[in-house]
Amino acid sequence: MTRLLPALLSSAALSAAPLPATSQSLFDSSEALELRIATDLKGLMARRDSLKLEQFPTRISYADAQGRAVAVEAQLRLRGHWRRQKTNCDFAPIKVDFSKPATAGTIFENQGDLKLVVHCRKGAQGQQYVLREYLVYRLYNVLTPLSLRARLLRARFVDTTGRSDSVVAHAFFLESARRAAERNGARVVEAKGIRWGDLDPDQGALVSAFEYLIGGSDWSLPGLHNIELFQHRETGAVWPVAYDFDWTGIVNTSYASPDYRLPIRSVRERLYRGICRTPEEWAPVIARFEAARKALYAVYDSLPALDPKYVEQTREYLDRFFEIIGRPDRLKREMIDPCLGR
Repeated sequence: MTRLLPALLSSAALSAAPLPATSQSLFDSSEALELRIATDLKGLMARRDSLKLEQFPTRISYADAQGRAVAVEAQLRLRGHWRRQKTNCDFAPIKVDFSKPATAGTIFENQGDLKLVVHCRKGAQGQQYVLREYLVYRLYNVLTPLSLRARLLRARFVDTTGRSDSVVAHAFFLESARRAAERNGARVVEAKGIRWGDLDPDQGALVSAFEYLIGGSDWSLPGLHNIELFQHRETGAVWPVAYDFDWTGIVNTSYASPDYRLPIRSVRERLYRGICRTPEEWAPVIARFEAARKALYAVYDSLPALDPKYVEQTREYLDRFFEIIGRPDRLKREMIDPCLGR
């Protein structure tokens, strides 16, 4: 276990200070990036059950800002657990490993390896799920820089062996935890068994409320399940950072279901699982969400390809969250009392 330094400043104090600037051009734009990914696609997708996942060489091509063709050599391998299994998903999640020399002068410079989030199942609905999860990262970015950034893609996967048809699909690159930590003057730490009292309480409350907003139940602080820990290099403050949102209520995939041990029957049901706070301690966090309310709703106006019916349903889902945090009796019943009961 990594030894955690004592937290000296709150996240509120740190957020007022300028963050160190880093060059990450891949994530500096919200426009969808057109990519061509050429590899042995059939071979890659066939290696799902191996204990040692095989790497496959790939050439990733895109057009730069001047319209010039750029090609980058990299390695692909599968990743994940549930979604990597053939019985669950038609297309498995991918990790792209970029070598430093190959990316010099490109949008992938200094990125290292990146998670590539792809559709799980074929068809239009599977494509919608990718867009929905991508937008959850955008919601998170609105609330705090202590979040992973995502870059939407329109990707063409080409099988260089000719054994499989090309696949054109929505996808997105996810910023690595290491790069996100560096962007915030921090480092990634591993400390399973960590408690809420070990964290910066303001950021702990923000993450807890965010998971509640999106209907997140598939996460655990002590187990570091779908949670990363960042530690500020100067102050020692420890911040939780959430990721992996396809099993949340706001994304609402057909394959998502809550853990059988939880007292909910659908991922659409919100269940508070975060830090314990008094009404007075919740006040500044609630104010932060209220201040960002207009920007959070606006996220769902940013993608014309998103199903309009889903946009309407999501606005109603957000409405119910703001109704809860806007009424002291609802806040107490839904978020404060359940925490104390644990």
